[in-house]
Amino acid sequence: MKETIPVIACAVLTVGGSACKKQPETKPNIVFILIDDMGWKDLGYMGSEYYETPDIDRLAGEGMIFTQAYANAANSAPTRACLLTGQYTPRHGLYTVGNSDRGQSKDRRLIPVTNSIEIPLDKITINEALQSAGYITAAIGKWHIGHTPREHGFDVGFDRTELGYPRGHFRDDGEYLTDRLTDEAVKFIIENNPAATGKPFFLSLSHHAVHTPIQAKKEIIERYDQKAGVDCHNNPAYAAMIQSVDESVARVDQTLEKLGLRENTILIFFSDNGGHGTYTCQRPLRGGKGMFYEGGIREPMFVHWPGKVKQGSQCKVPVISTDFYPTFLDIAGIERPDNYILDGVSILPLLKGENSLPREKLFWHFPAYLESYSGLKKDSRDTLFRTRPVSVIRKGDWKLLLFHEEWNLDGGRGKIADNNSVELYNLGSDTGETRNLCNIETAKRDELLDDLLQWLKDTEAPVPYEANPGFN
Repeated sequence: MKETIPVIACAVLTVGGSACKKQPETKPNIVFILIDDMGWKDLGYMGSEYYETPDIDRLAGEGMIFTQAYANAANSAPTRACLLTGQYTPRHGLYTVGNSDRGQSKDRRLIPVTNSIEIPLDKITINEALQSAGYITAAIGKWHIGHTPREHGFDVGFDRTELGYPRGHFRDDGEYLTDRLTDEAVKFIIENNPAATGKPFFLSLSHHAVHTPIQAKKEIIERYDQKAGVDCHNNPAYAAMIQSVDESVARVDQTLEKLGLRENTILIFFSDNGGHGTYTCQRPLRGGKGMFYEGGIREPMFVHWPGKVKQGSQCKVPVISTDFYPTFLDIAGIERPDNYILDGVSILPLLKGENSLPREKLFWHFPAYLESYSGLKKDSRDTLFRTRPVSVIRKGDWKLLLFHEEWNLDGGRGKIADNNSVELYNLGSDTGETRNLCNIETAKRDELLDDLLQWLKDTEAPVPYEANPGFN
């Protein structure tokens, strides 16, 4: 082991403590910060003129901003399952939150696929792969995918219930959940400083903010009460929640800096799905949480890694949350697990300045229903559901959505010109998905449709096909 005596004192950190400069050489630490329900445009650096996120903006500006980063689903649990397993939804069976038969039976034309609420324990999760290279691992905050972090092998793992938060963002004594989760993250970093342990760490900090209920600190809400809203960014409590997230990210970064860990730590910022349309929106993107239009699955993302990622850089290459698993393996110098499918690709080449990946297609599969909410109904196909069963492919600038009700019950390919089963958009010229080109760009439609149908077959994706007798 390398000499650690000169920096052992840095394992104890005080607010006014001096920064630690010398560190033993270890594999890079990984800090992954996941926000709940934060939309693509809910940050200053992404264009919001109402929400204030100076520290996140600064870190994003010091690293690489991804403008076309995607979650694997339009709601929380399936994205988290994809992140942890590195696999698309058909391989682990988590498609939605809770039941797949959301909404009223009389409005559902198909019987949806049964949803799982937990990741099978035989999956090789990202923390288990990293532990093989000596990483100390922690999952702090929202879990939402069954079993527990410790059952899936994390060295440290707990959610809000273990911290005295049965529901909501405030504890009875007034403590704010975002602050407490940050406290725990800072504590983990200090206690597992590689200077003391000789091992790198992987920290997954998953905030419950900015998910409902929309609750924030009174003094921050009052600041935004005095501020004029800008378009659909105009909710003071939601803005205050975002500001608390910004303060959390700042504290994590300050801890890394004080311990001298910044240059050997890659920090990734991401969200699990689009913003909740009742409280925010992502214009010019269409839709929000629960929809498979861009506003429901395109996420804010940046990577901060001083000396490794070019400061002030921007990446327009589409990436997706299943890419994090192979990326972390690459960063740690670990081979992929034997006989275990990973659906993503490493984005390490992008972080090194390359401008392409060895992949041309991204996929989504959602064989379930999500009922509508009060916001953004105009962005959905109908006012009853945010989405009905759908599968999606993106290939280059082209995006195709296949809606299974119309496909399976209204004639499929033979009636494709009339049955409204397929939507096709060119995101290069129509980011807002306003013009369905299904019956105009028919060659491109057929190309993407064939690719999507083949992927559904290859992954053995369960597709709902049986008519619901309760529909009327």
